[in-house]
Amino acid sequence: MRIAMSMVLCAGLAAVSAAQDAAKPSDAAVHVRKLTLTATDLPNADWRPIAASLEGSSFSAEDLEDRIQQKLRDQGYYFAHIENPQFANTRPDGSANSADVSVAFEAGNQYAMGEITFKGATQFKKELLRSQFPITAGSVFNASTISAGLENLKSMYEAQGFADVGAVPAIAVNEEHRVIDVTVEVEEGYPYLFGQLTLDGAEPMPGEDKRLLTAWKEVEGKRYNPEVLKKWLAANAPKSPKDAPPIHPHAEGIADTAAHLMNVRLRFQ
Repeated sequence: MRIAMSMVLCAGLAAVSAAQDAAKPSDAAVHVRKLTLTATDLPNADWRPIAASLEGSSFSAEDLEDRIQQKLRDQGYYFAHIENPQFANTRPDGSANSADVSVAFEAGNQYAMGEITFKGATQFKKELLRSQFPITAGSVFNASTISAGLENLKSMYEAQGFADVGAVPAIAVNEEHRVIDVTVEVEEGYPYLFGQLTLDGAEPMPGEDKRLLTAWKEVEGKRYNPEVLKKWLAANAPKSPKDAPPIHPHAEGIADTAAHLMNVRLRFQ
């Protein structure tokens, strides 16, 4: 049996209950001294590594639920259901409170990684697109790895000028084999070229505006690439007067969608 659905992969986007248990002290962040995790359907499983990774940090009850949800999804328990955290031994700890926390949940089935396929992608071979996702078919499904792959894919497109690229994942669940397949629909958009450079703010030194605008000719008209922009900024950092603090310009990309140009505004700060 296969079930198709939209996919939520980003950390902190787990579904949470609107009703909050009376044991939760408040919506404020609480320092977690000790965390105890119990799966009602897997009583003998060891959840200590997940608990240990969250101990010593501060979370609101909702944030803690989200973190646990994401970590379970990263171990293949994609449909785990998290109960409200229970706080005990709450006491002042600096400017906040600390507490021992226990969380019960229903883990559900553990899923393996299936196939990753792509729709709407024409600029790169499917093998290259697939290589951006560092997870193999048959391994334990890991939601964060899929999210990382989506970012890798978008960076690859952006390096070729596709500043408007979008990548929307959806999953299909095979309950019989406990496998999750992922389909990524790619909206490539159009490639951008570097457009004009404009300067905003007082000229840091006489002649700096002219120098920067002249140097910009090196990239103007070429394929837009965020890394190329970073290197250009590093190589052409505005000079400041002697004994004056260094200038840290802020570059802002302004897309001309009609002309497919990425203009850049450089603000002196």
